[in-house]
Amino acid sequence: MTDQPVLAGDVPAELVAVAERHGRVVAAGDQAATLADFRADRTGQLIGSARLPDRLVASRLLCLEAEPDGLVAAYIRYTAADGSATVLRSRWIRLDEGWRVTQVRNLPATPPVMASAGPREDGLDAPHWAGLRDGEVRVQRCARCGQWIWAPQPICPRCHGFELSWPVVEPAGTVYSWTRTWQPFTPELSGHVPFVVVLAELLAAGGRRLLGVLRNGDGADVRVGQAVRGEIDPAPGPGGRPVLRWRLT
Repeated sequence: MTDQPVLAGDVPAELVAVAERHGRVVAAGDQAATLADFRADRTGQLIGSARLPDRLVASRLLCLEAEPDGLVAAYIRYTAADGSATVLRSRWIRLDEGWRVTQVRNLPATPPVMASAGPREDGLDAPHWAGLRDGEVRVQRCARCGQWIWAPQPICPRCHGFELSWPVVEPAGTVYSWTRTWQPFTPELSGHVPFVVVLAELLAAGGRRLLGVLRNGDGADVRVGQAVRGEIDPAPGPGGRPVLRWRLT
């Protein structure tokens, strides 16, 4: 076994030493040296983009990979005092002042779970969340006129009926809109950016539109009209909530 990093593609030779030094200063907790490696116009974003454990003791540059857009991805493994390992992928760009980190994230690329996920305070969408816990997607529908309703309402907005049901629908549809988030706006997003949020139009629910984070969205070529299918991540623990994800099909 060799400790030499794998070089994939046309990787500039000088970047090997730069990336290895970057790993060492991060592991040593040298914040000034770490920040000096960041693009000056993205420092605020980059500070919160990755998540590392406390008490790092070592780093190892695993791979440098040239990318089609001129960036070079560096995969660095950090080891904590308890023996656990965390891999970060930093993307480097060559500027006038030298090589700088322009993106960084944790690997594997996992979608975030928002702390606010869960039923509304008025409880109108509680059946939807109960359905997710059972592995089903349920959408409100008027039993009198057949109108599909989302977001949930206390009465049918079309016929004003109160006979509201929550049938199970097939979680398949198309991308109505989407956005890629680069900023870790809340603490739970740290380590998960960038990620893609999709507004999907459900074919089996009269075109009602549900939001969800796209699975495997890092670098995905998302387009309006693409087919998606919903997948439900189970609750991470007794106090957690199941989460609806979308996957491009």
